[in-house]
Amino acid sequence: MAKMSEERLLSMLQMLENDAGQYVTGPLRLWRDRAVKEYFQRPYGNEDPGWSSIVTGDVADTIEWLLPDLLDYFVSNDQAVVFEPTRASEADGAKQATDAANHVFYQENNGFMILYTAFKDALMVKNCAVHWFVDTKRQKRVKPFRDASPAEVQMMLDEYKEDDEAEVEYATPGKRPMLHPALGIPVHNSAGEPLMETVYTGRIKWIEQKKRISVEPFEPENLLVYRQWTSPLLDDCPYVARVMEITSSELTQLAEAMGKGFKKIDADKLKASAAPTGAFDEMERRDRTGDATTAVGPENRSNVETDDPSQTMGWLRIEYVLADYDGDGIAERRCIYRLEDEILYNEECEEVPICTGSPLLVQHRWDGQSVAELVSDIQLLNTELTRGVVNNAFSANNPRKVIKTDKKWAPYVDTDDLVDGRPGGLIKTQDMDALRMEPVAFVGNQMEPLLERVDSMRERRTGVTKQRMGLDANALRTDRTLGETQIIDSASKQRVKLIGRIFAETIVKPIFRGILRLLTSGDFDMLYFRLRGEFVEYNPNDWSDGYDMRANVGLGTGDRDQQIAVLRATYGTQLQLAQSPLGPMMVTPKQIYTTLERMLDIGGFKAPGDFYTDPKEAKMPTPPPPPPPPQILAKQMEIAADKEKLAATHAFELQKHRITVEGERQRARDQDEVQAANDERDYQRELAKADMDERIKAAEVMLQRYKVDKDNATRILTARIAHPEGAMPEGWDIDPTTGEAFEQPDKLGAIMDGLEAIFAQQEEQAAAPVEIIRDAAGNIIGGRKSGREHRVVRDAAGNIIGLE
Repeated sequence: MAKMSEERLLSMLQMLENDAGQYVTGPLRLWRDRAVKEYFQRPYGNEDPGWSSIVTGDVADTIEWLLPDLLDYFVSNDQAVVFEPTRASEADGAKQATDAANHVFYQENNGFMILYTAFKDALMVKNCAVHWFVDTKRQKRVKPFRDASPAEVQMMLDEYKEDDEAEVEYATPGKRPMLHPALGIPVHNSAGEPLMETVYTGRIKWIEQKKRISVEPFEPENLLVYRQWTSPLLDDCPYVARVMEITSSELTQLAEAMGKGFKKIDADKLKASAAPTGAFDEMERRDRTGDATTAVGPENRSNVETDDPSQTMGWLRIEYVLADYDGDGIAERRCIYRLEDEILYNEECEEVPICTGSPLLVQHRWDGQSVAELVSDIQLLNTELTRGVVNNAFSANNPRKVIKTDKKWAPYVDTDDLVDGRPGGLIKTQDMDALRMEPVAFVGNQMEPLLERVDSMRERRTGVTKQRMGLDANALRTDRTLGETQIIDSASKQRVKLIGRIFAETIVKPIFRGILRLLTSGDFDMLYFRLRGEFVEYNPNDWSDGYDMRANVGLGTGDRDQQIAVLRATYGTQLQLAQSPLGPMMVTPKQIYTTLERMLDIGGFKAPGDFYTDPKEAKMPTPPPPPPPPQILAKQMEIAADKEKLAATHAFELQKHRITVEGERQRARDQDEVQAANDERDYQRELAKADMDERIKAAEVMLQRYKVDKDNATRILTARIAHPEGAMPEGWDIDPTTGEAFEQPDKLGAIMDGLEAIFAQQEEQAAAPVEIIRDAAGNIIGGRKSGREHRVVRDAAGNIIGLE
């Protein structure tokens, strides 16, 4: 067979769409419109002016009282669905898959809102629709930094870089002391001032592309199903489609997420794609805040034009069809994204990622019945009866007036007075018999049993009784026992439980099966999330997609108490069996732990590890072996005695070795202390020698200066003797350096005074305390005295031989 052409495929899809759309926008739409009107208590259209127009809320009351129990069945437990292994080797994978799928549903998606929307749609408008798919989100992420150097900022850029889109959003410069790269201490210049470096405070931004599984409930009127399909399970349905209104921007993002094979189009082509047959957006629940008497149709929708092409709207079809596209004679499932007249994407797929469900299944049909349908005629009847009671009460309180007229129909009373209905008002009349009131009998008390009859009809149809909605007065009767009340309540729950089981099989299970298939498709990396107070890492590639599934339905308040009671009895029986000879054959520690874990889970505690230890993580004591025969026991005692002797000898040798090693360590410590003392003594000696050398050098300098001055004075004296006319008076002399005359002091005394001052300064410095400088190992590398540092010089053996 030849491969199917795109034109032929397009024609087939349009035919299937029209056939399914005519049913959805025909009979289904009529029921849905009526259900929505009755839920919001819109007028029926048969109201008479001046009379009661009340509409009872039987439909809304029934739906709203059913929802709490239905949702509690699933959201009261953090595992709405449990995957069960088909073989022993899959046990760990099934448990991980259960945790991951429930995390995706409840945490990455808002599981409560998904179930609430789907269940309410099904209860109100016959069926619901849920779609699951892989979605890639582009999200802006930021990372702040403070006082970071340019190198540190670059390291953060490299760490958070995603597709070369990471960049510094802003950075404010500042200053901080420069630190040594190895020591981590501030670095100073030669003048002792700390060196400063430029740092920045700001934040980095980047675009993160995160792949996630989205679970999205959508409008049931936008779901198209093959008209002749006979089951609410759509796995093998020949044609299933989701019709959605989408903007050009959203379509572009979808094309980027789908990758190659998705045809990109412009905004004009998208705008030309009209909705399928019928108006998919005319239901009144599109405008629940509008006028209750105004039909919400296309003419009442907002059609604000925009100049932004990215916001252009059009209708997209996401279709899952069985077709022999490749011409091999076998129809395969294909996923097709299509506008009205153009196919954008066409690839083979494994499943239909859409589910639908109804609270009341109709055999051999994919669409069932809603609870609103069950209560529709009850609400109409209750409305008419209630209106009659209200109108009767109004007529009894305000009866019509009969007035007398003459032959020309002129009244004997003032009609203006009759129109004025104020209490105590006056009526003027010319004839005492001219006015009388039409008698109206009040029948409200006779209507009360009939209204109760209508309520009981609704209770029998839906299972929502007065006991479920609040405290019934009959529940306080002294002749009614607790057991009787529980039996009545349990019986009323049976229908609600059935609806919950139907939702579990048709809605919840398909969603979780789809989540598992997407996780195990090979496109997902490791999963990281927090579970019951602990961080876990799961690899979806280690799981199978063929696990059995069990939906945790039936965990309502009453059932929860019953389950805890059963588990407590089971726990007591397990303990009794564990202490009996049958214990090893019938009860294991893991089974007892599972019972306790289940009790905590039902009680609302999600971390059993905080209370009990899993036996597989605990170290179980090994049972004692049976006693050996006497001859073996004697041999064992002999071996034990030899072991004790050997152990004593070994302990003695070990103690001896410890004493020897400790002695060696003590000697080494003493030697180190002696060496340290010698080093410090050598340093002090070298420092004193250095001080003495400085003092001697200073004295030699003073003595040399004294000799030079004496030589100069001798030359001057010789010159005076040769030239007596230039002789200076006694006690005066000429400075040999400047040549100026000055009165001679006692030079030798001055020199001695200077030497004494120098010696005193040297002695003061010698008496100053010495601050020893050591390296990281504790060795002396220098000292600081009177503000001066002296570094030691060591020989090849490590002994101090001088100072720098």
